[in-house]
Amino acid sequence: MIFFLFRGIFRDKSRFLFPFSVVSIGVALVVALVGFMEGVFMGMIDMTANLNAGHLRLVNKPFYDEEHLYPLDRALAAQKETKRWLKKNSTPDIEWTPRIRWRALIDVPDANGDTRSQTPVVGMALDLKSPNSSEIRRLQLAESLVKGQLPQDSNEMLMGNSLAKDLDVALGQSVTVIGQSFDGGLVADNYLVVGLIRFGVTAMDKKMVLIDLADAQSTFYMDDMVTDWLGYLPSSLSFDHYVKAKKNINSNLNTWRENPPKDWAKDDQPIALSILDQQNMGSMVKTFTVIKSSVVGIFTFLMILVLWNAGVLSGIHRYGEMGLRLAFGESHWKLILTLGIEGLLIGILGSIVGCVLGGTFAWYLQEVGLNMGDTFAKSGLMINDVVRAQLTLGGFIQGIVPGIFASVAGTLVASSTIFKRSEANLFRELEAG
Repeated sequence: MIFFLFRGIFRDKSRFLFPFSVVSIGVALVVALVGFMEGVFMGMIDMTANLNAGHLRLVNKPFYDEEHLYPLDRALAAQKETKRWLKKNSTPDIEWTPRIRWRALIDVPDANGDTRSQTPVVGMALDLKSPNSSEIRRLQLAESLVKGQLPQDSNEMLMGNSLAKDLDVALGQSVTVIGQSFDGGLVADNYLVVGLIRFGVTAMDKKMVLIDLADAQSTFYMDDMVTDWLGYLPSSLSFDHYVKAKKNINSNLNTWRENPPKDWAKDDQPIALSILDQQNMGSMVKTFTVIKSSVVGIFTFLMILVLWNAGVLSGIHRYGEMGLRLAFGESHWKLILTLGIEGLLIGILGSIVGCVLGGTFAWYLQEVGLNMGDTFAKSGLMINDVVRAQLTLGGFIQGIVPGIFASVAGTLVASSTIFKRSEANLFRELEAG
């Protein structure tokens, strides 16, 4: 019977081409839009996690409460002991890495050693000199270098390319970092700019520098201390897994606080956070989910509406056929069932073609990307200047399911009108035809 319906659909272009085109275009738009939206949003999540927040974060609560001030005196001591504790009390799929967040003035001297230019910067200290450092791979520092090389010796610095241009800093030039030490004193230390880097985020390219963790501990008198422990999970895991991992670590922290390391201050209170707890990410995830669901819902409704009207118009031309089938003894419900199967077949074919079209466009945006640096320049969002789509199985499902559902629902709603017409009237229209 299905083969018979297939032949009937292809032979009668009036009832095939229009609904097939509507489903194909609708599914293609949904797949492309969902892929683009997920690519932009997950790109922002990954960028925020890699550069700033991690998927999980262990931080001293007093530091976190005053994070905007970068209070190094509230850093968490006992770095080595903390590393051992994290490995023991978290799942093996979490990769922990220490970092120091700091803020200071960068002073650029002239040929006579006097100040030529000066600006406040935001700095991050991380493992830059280990041979197999995961931080270099995670931040793609080797690929992001515009000029120069990665730090290899003590007191070497990577500077944002835009910041270097604003300060007129040349590669190999010495600059002075002027800031506050762990104990509140003034520190000044010279660093050699060995690499200019493009982070891909305009706000960071203009204000950020990177130094090695050991150098920062030496400059700011923070031996065996860090401000953050960032944990990274496989990208395939969902946000729910982040929440579960955070709760597990916090429950173990309660026990650890009862017998803390001797180097901790009396009011030190380490807490575990997920990326959803930071920088308003939790509400952004909820908003994104609502927007994505709305986009899929709107396109589904529009497809049902168009296919409903198309089904009504097609049904008018097929009233004679319906009357003949009813006159031969076919029931109304069986007639509607066959029409629903026709809608299902059209939905499947249209969804396949729509997935190919929409998937091709999303794949292009995934591989090539779209440069929106000028748009995001003043937004303050941690989004890569080149946004990319993300082609996922979920995106195809979100296009296929509404496409098939819309085709079947539109056909069934339109075909339900035969209940309002008698067999005699339907058969008379066959005679009139």
